[in-house]
Amino acid sequence: MVEIPSGLFTDKNHLAEAIELAKDHKRRLHEMPEMAFNEHRTTEYIREVCSAYPLSLIDLGMDTGLVYLLDAGRDEAVALRADIDAVPTANGPLHLCGHDAHSSTLIGAIHYLCAVKDSLPCNVVFIFQPAEEGTRGAKAVLEHGLLDKLPQRPSCIFGIHNRPEEDCGNIVVHRGPLMSEKSVFRITINGKPGHGSLPHKCVDPVVAAASIICGIQTIVSRNIDPFEPAICTVNSIKAGDSESSAPENAYITGYIRSFDHNTHEHMADRLTELAMDISKAYQCRCRVSITHMVPAVDNTQEMYEKAMKAARAVVSEKHIIDCRAVLASEDFAVYGEHIPSFLYWVGSGIPGKQCASWHDPAFEMDTRYMETAVPLMCASVLTH
Repeated sequence: MVEIPSGLFTDKNHLAEAIELAKDHKRRLHEMPEMAFNEHRTTEYIREVCSAYPLSLIDLGMDTGLVYLLDAGRDEAVALRADIDAVPTANGPLHLCGHDAHSSTLIGAIHYLCAVKDSLPCNVVFIFQPAEEGTRGAKAVLEHGLLDKLPQRPSCIFGIHNRPEEDCGNIVVHRGPLMSEKSVFRITINGKPGHGSLPHKCVDPVVAAASIICGIQTIVSRNIDPFEPAICTVNSIKAGDSESSAPENAYITGYIRSFDHNTHEHMADRLTELAMDISKAYQCRCRVSITHMVPAVDNTQEMYEKAMKAARAVVSEKHIIDCRAVLASEDFAVYGEHIPSFLYWVGSGIPGKQCASWHDPAFEMDTRYMETAVPLMCASVLTH
């Protein structure tokens, strides 16, 4: 077990128990992966486990996911969040992003924080959130009245995510944007169907779609500051199923990602302009739908200082690191629009091994991840 360097943890036996319990819960939850908003077995498992602790269930009226309050009789509350869903794959849902470990980490934190309830500096809200994959769950939790149904609004919220590129025992504490703002788009191109032997009597949307895709590649390379990280990606194109006829419609889907919101809006505007103008040039009609999913995860200076304090209580300075942000997205960012928030990355990589990243079929985690993650979640409360 990782040596905890500070005297913050007054009950080392309960902390050791919390870590070992978290490891066991991770093994069990790993065997019940479920898709977003369908995490019924997972929810019931967590509900049964949490029933053994002095927690109050906050009923949001959601089919999956759970929110609990540990009332220590304090005037302030801090929230901790874990996601519970699995990654959709061709072989069904699989835990290829470590959400089983995140849920287990939160259960471990519950075990320890309940044991030291009388000495807590604040009340604690535990959020087991559904549907992070697809970045819809945090919004649903808030829309179901999380902040209104809690007896007190949390002063801040901490989240945690494993990081297979970093060795176990390391904590990434990053200031500023950590993960990207995300929007998804769908472009519908309408032409005129007809036989391929009579191209002059058709309006082929496939040709227009191909040109639009080429045009989209210029948005980042020609319209965005080269020092500003951004992605505008086409992920699918669908049009017809005949070898001899031009279809009536073509469909393009993809996403936009950036750290800077103004950059994000500019890319969305350029995407719409290019699609509409290119379609018109090919005598097609076009409809562009852009759906904003989540803002960027942005760890502010104030929350960075709180996170550093917690990290220093868990590991030595050499194990507190920084690294480059990524253009993946996390719906934890949605909470940050309402209350101050901080997202940690905690190393889950196996030392000496090149570990596969999130969503990779070869994804795996070092079980020693819990030895850092559980104390870190606890410390985020204890140092408040």
